[in-house]
Amino acid sequence: MGGHLTSARSLRPWATSTVGSQAQQSAYGQCGGNSWTGPTTCVSGYTCFYQNDWYSQCIPGSITTTRSSAVPNTSSRTSSRTTSVAITTSSAPTTLAWTTSFSRTITTTTARTTTSSSGPTPSSGSAIQHWFVFGDSYTYNGFNPWGAQPSTSNPLGNPAFPGDTTSGGANYIGLTVSTYKKSDLFAYGFGISGATIDPALAYPTQGRALDVEISMWIQQYSNQATVGVPWTSDNTLFSLFFGVNDITVTMARTDMDTYTDKILGSFMNHTNTLYSYGARKFMFINAPPVDRLPAVYGNAAIKTNVARWNSRLLAFAADFKNTHPGSSYVVYDTWTDYNKVLDNPTAYGLKSDVQGSGTDQTYFWRDAYHPNVKMHDVMAQAISVLWRSVGWW
Repeated sequence: MGGHLTSARSLRPWATSTVGSQAQQSAYGQCGGNSWTGPTTCVSGYTCFYQNDWYSQCIPGSITTTRSSAVPNTSSRTSSRTTSVAITTSSAPTTLAWTTSFSRTITTTTARTTTSSSGPTPSSGSAIQHWFVFGDSYTYNGFNPWGAQPSTSNPLGNPAFPGDTTSGGANYIGLTVSTYKKSDLFAYGFGISGATIDPALAYPTQGRALDVEISMWIQQYSNQATVGVPWTSDNTLFSLFFGVNDITVTMARTDMDTYTDKILGSFMNHTNTLYSYGARKFMFINAPPVDRLPAVYGNAAIKTNVARWNSRLLAFAADFKNTHPGSSYVVYDTWTDYNKVLDNPTAYGLKSDVQGSGTDQTYFWRDAYHPNVKMHDVMAQAISVLWRSVGWW
């Protein structure tokens, strides 16, 4: 995905002010976002940085640049709800339970926001050396966990770069570890075309879901000594990119206000399984503007469901971190980056027709569901900037 980013994308501070006698937020606590009613200033030595329209966080620094907190005044819906999700894992060597109960006001907007790649939890420790990547066809690159392993000369392992992708060239994985890498990084792509998070909730088009991907990972990589991949909790990132299939498969449902939470509850259950095997660094990738896919262009229900999905993914991720000691995470906002390119395709060397598609790489879409290489290049560049901004690279 092409385009030009700078570190300012992830380091734009939220306008801060003193609100009466309200207490200041502690280090790394939330200090802003849609529906946030808590402290909006930080303790001494920390600045409230805008991450996206739903999350701002107190991180070290004292930058005083301000950002307007205006949100597009377009069609929106606010609902209050209390959700309890009980999740347990029994397949891991140590049974861990994740139970989250939260009562919050969720604002779902169908407007385009002005957010960019975000990272709610700056991390310390070693740079990322291994990257286990889970997802659907946007992530698929043909990797066989039992084939040649990634190496310095071929960071994708098998097949060789650019891999077997749906973009007609490299995807965001290959471009991140080649074009935009800061240091050696080995990527292991587990994405399966058509995959969803939970086949019982949104049936995958090819019958395989996230549980299959994680099962393959457990078989081959849960014991580092077995395959000779020296990954550790500190030097390894686990990323998950789902939503496109989950949303399109369920678009006819009328209960998505609660059904989304069921799917994301299952999503965090799988994340919990990875945690139980030692995963501590996570990147969650939100859903792009699915309603702009040529196959379902302009579908109002999908547009609403994408906004709901993305806002609640942030809530579930934050609750997961709060109940899993030692974990850290970032959220990469594809929704904003996809809209950025789709709204001005000619600036990226693409045709102005964003409803059409073709193997000609000057189209944004390769087919009715998948972007061409340019969008993956934009993703890769943004991911690299995001990792550097939180000290992972």
